Amino acid sequence: MEILIEKFGLYEGINEVIGITFGGWINTAPIGLIVGDDIRVRLYSNHTRELLEKSGMLYVNVVHDPIVFVISAFEDLGEEWFESLEPPVIKGSLSWMKFRARLDGNFAVLDLLEGDVLRKEVRAVNRGFNALIEATVHATRYILSGSETLADKIRYYGRVVERCGSRREKEAYNLLVKYAGLD
Repeated sequence: MEILIEKFGLYEGINEVIGITFGGWINTAPIGLIVGDDIRVRLYSNHTRELLEKSGMLYVNVVHDPIVFVISAFEDLGEEWFESLEPPVIKGSLSWMKFRARLDGNFAVLDLLEGDVLRKEVRAVNRGFNALIEATVHATRYILSGSETLADKIRYYGRVVERCGSRREKEAYNLLVKYAGLD
């Protein structure tokens, strides 16, 4: 029986989620799941790739907490952020999934093994949250390159967060600026 991925909140295109792998510690990181003819994630040289190569397993949480995205982009979430470790579920997650990962060059092709919908919430698109996600993507790249162009993009999205975001998005953006060393 095929499990419909939409049930867990994933749709065609790139879905920003929190990826979780294990290797003596809990490795957490925002990742973009690419849903199309298959489900895949682009891999970089980092802990997530290293642990996927060893275990072949990836857990994913669908989360709408901007603080979780920012912290996990720059460091691993501690156990206090989880409501469960078996399976790993971050507090407030809407759903979780477990995937088998097969490496294919710079990608891992993912096969859904199991998952659960934990909360159903009706939610309008929040431009501040979306801008925060974009700023976070640019900030992780900025840390590696120091590119002033990326710093300008981070600041641009910060202005959108200030105009359109909730208190939580604004708090997350301030954290991001500190992590990126742009304060």
